[in-house]
Amino acid sequence: MKEYRGLQSVSGNAEAADERRLSIDSRSLQPGELFLALRGEAHDGHDYIAAALEKGAAAVVVEKKWWEKNRAAQAFSQGPLIVVGDSLDFLQQLAAWRRRQFDIEVVGLTGSNGKTTTREMIAAVLATRFRVFQSQGNKNNHIGLPLMLLQLGEQTEMAVLEMGMNHPGEIALLAGLAKPTAALVTNVGKAHLGFMGSLEAIYREKISLFEALEPSAPIFLNMEDRFLRNYPRAGRKAITVGYNSGNDVRGRVEFIDRYGRVRFRLNDAVSIQLKVPGTHQVLNALLAAAVGLQYGVSESEAAQALENFAPAKQRMEIIEKNGIVFINDAYNANPDSMRAALNYLAGLRNGRGKRIAVLGDMLELGEFAETEHRRLGEFLAEKPVDLALLYGPLSGFILQGFEEKAGRGKRAFHYRTHEEIAAHLQQVLQPHDVVLLKGSRGMKMEKVLEAF
Repeated sequence: MKEYRGLQSVSGNAEAADERRLSIDSRSLQPGELFLALRGEAHDGHDYIAAALEKGAAAVVVEKKWWEKNRAAQAFSQGPLIVVGDSLDFLQQLAAWRRRQFDIEVVGLTGSNGKTTTREMIAAVLATRFRVFQSQGNKNNHIGLPLMLLQLGEQTEMAVLEMGMNHPGEIALLAGLAKPTAALVTNVGKAHLGFMGSLEAIYREKISLFEALEPSAPIFLNMEDRFLRNYPRAGRKAITVGYNSGNDVRGRVEFIDRYGRVRFRLNDAVSIQLKVPGTHQVLNALLAAAVGLQYGVSESEAAQALENFAPAKQRMEIIEKNGIVFINDAYNANPDSMRAALNYLAGLRNGRGKRIAVLGDMLELGEFAETEHRRLGEFLAEKPVDLALLYGPLSGFILQGFEEKAGRGKRAFHYRTHEEIAAHLQQVLQPHDVVLLKGSRGMKMEKVLEAF
């Protein structure tokens, strides 16, 4: 912490605080942790200083402007206090300093869809040879990534760090903090289209991760993506990944079971049976295998790791209840991932059971929201889905697009609450039915499951 310009310790022994044990949430803070008061859109961490000290914070970091207004408060006698110019800048600089302490390989990844699953697959593959640290949960933004960098440990041999974005310039900022030595972009899609304005702008933002690397650093290209396959490879150490036999790392689908779980062949060498459902997961697995192969993992080791890999909760999670299969993919959604999930549902061989889609709004689409929801409704109308239950104000446009394509009928319904959707399902569900739940994180579509 002494490296931070403008840092001032105004009470207690702040130097005793361990920057690796840093919290920004007083509710989950553990005794001995450093509490950083961050200003956010909804909350100001400075409002929770007393609570943090009462819970045993080793020290509290506050901003200079706040300190000058509140320095007379008595709570500060309870523990060490550190004053900085800007809390977020302090967090990011501290994280960048922490990263510089480690001479390790760091795989950075971003993409419109599949980031978290791919990150976890990569970590699983690399863990067959190395002690691997990976990002946790959804901590992939300008706050979350620095918190992850602070967790790098002395035993870490490799790190896999996820980087998200919804505004221009974010990936370059995150790459500057993480200093990746290898990088991949899962795909380029319509996530955050409202903030970025166009797919081309999203593509430029994503590949800024590649531009942050040295030319000799490996980059992994998804050749099934129409943008990434055209990325200029001259002078770069590019590893191509896809279904075509000409790719450096390639896969061929061999079998798909009744739940849509795929067995594929890697490089014509080994077969891999995935536990995570969906044909789109093959590319995620291929990218993970490509990273592993680059760092000395064998094809058989990669195969074993991928076969043992289980998806995180709310990401194509299969839940069976009373003979009914729920596919909980409620963690997040955008136009591309919605289509992939609906293609998955349509491709299931579930015999006499019904295929039911429970869909919520896709957020962060800005001026494109109405159009993209309407287009999704048209797409849905062309799929062999027996029933669609829709939730959220924007999903009304899904219904409009559906009815414009398929006509009015009894296949699609729009509801205002999760409870109404659950009640409809309880009336119609029978054994062998399959229910897909998907929507943006803010829609919390997993709440529908609480009734079952």
